[in-house]
Amino acid sequence: MGKGFRVPKGSLDDLDLESYITIYVIASTKTSTIPGISIAGATPQLTLYTPALDVEYLACGRPRTLDVIPVTPDGLPTPALLTKACLNLIGGRPLVVDSGSYVEPMITHIDLSSGVVGRSIDVEHALPRGTSRKLFSEARALGRVLGKSYRLLVIGESMPGGTTTAMSILEALGHRAAVSSSSKDNPLELKRRVVSKALERVSRNMDLFDLNDSVGDPLHISIVGIAVGALEKGSNVMLAGGTQMASVVALAKRIHGFLGGLYVATTRWVIEDHTADLHGMLEEIAPEVSLAYIDLSFAGSPYPGLRKYDEGYVKEGVGAGGTCLLALLKGYSLSEILSSIYREYGVLTGDIKT
Repeated sequence: MGKGFRVPKGSLDDLDLESYITIYVIASTKTSTIPGISIAGATPQLTLYTPALDVEYLACGRPRTLDVIPVTPDGLPTPALLTKACLNLIGGRPLVVDSGSYVEPMITHIDLSSGVVGRSIDVEHALPRGTSRKLFSEARALGRVLGKSYRLLVIGESMPGGTTTAMSILEALGHRAAVSSSSKDNPLELKRRVVSKALERVSRNMDLFDLNDSVGDPLHISIVGIAVGALEKGSNVMLAGGTQMASVVALAKRIHGFLGGLYVATTRWVIEDHTADLHGMLEEIAPEVSLAYIDLSFAGSPYPGLRKYDEGYVKEGVGAGGTCLLALLKGYSLSEILSSIYREYGVLTGDIKT
């Protein structure tokens, strides 16, 4: 298992693996409906349904809002199947937090009361003014409650279009935004055009929350709130996601300051993406944050759909890397994790009957 890059302050050995909770925050941004921006859905419009379908699948084994598994236009299923397979191993039950999903998931979940669907950032403000501050406050309160009960919070996400809004947040904060993509061919030029239009609305007198209202989304600021609330209670937080988690770190750094106790966990496919640089962004933003990855490879998979991951498709999402890494840290071998993923894929496709 490759643990990725490690900065001196912080080690995975410090994590309390007996007192943890897995959290999956969902939201939608209409930025995902811009053609070519996201392949986290069979069509641009269906990307708005993906967050709810993802967490319904995690909780129930099948989506409930629509009787379809979220897939890419080429038929690659959601990375939630990796998360589901590892939750099956560790016996974890996902806590779902809705911070603005287009469709409310038909499962037990927590709603942030100020949650709202994000607008398309190329043409209008991302959120109604004041929304980001309210979302942060509500999520922080939740994080403080969870931080009293658990020593480790593992936080994943599902929001198509998230790397584009993350790029917008990072650039608005003055950081380099080397973000990845679920597509094999990262549509960076399209993302830059969208972000460039969004940044025209940024002014010097904007505070952090106004800035997110203008060019961000409902998801990342909500994850920041949960993470900051938990850190304030002395808990550790593992951000289970790809390059868009750099925007969470950047926002949290401005709000909380030193981020000791915060980790980012992802997949090898994100680390090896030559169009992105999660390690470099974290080093620039908050070098005290540890970055780890799980060295998964599906090259030997019996399923062509999974082998596509090794060709550069999908890479990460719905907490896949962090949840698989959690299973590894809890004592499951890489071969056991792969076997669970293959079985889950077989169940998903109907090749294996349950």
